[in-house]
Amino acid sequence: MSDVRFMRQAIALAQSDKNEVPVGAVIVKDGRVIASAHNQQFTRNDALAHAEMLAISQAQDVLARPG
Repeated sequence: MSDVRFMRQAIALAQSDKNEVPVGAVIVKDGRVIASAHNQQFTRNDALAHAEMLAISQAQDVLARPG
């Protein structure tokens, strides 16, 4: 798998909401995306809703699931 593919996905996420600071995050495990997000500070009115934080939280949930 090429990292370029994942970077393109992160860039697309960053550009998906024109009302937010353009940042996207993709977390990959074993060659597949397990979490992704874009900045949502303004949408959620939450200073902590950074793309990276949201993606890490999603990944944690995915990895905590049995099986």
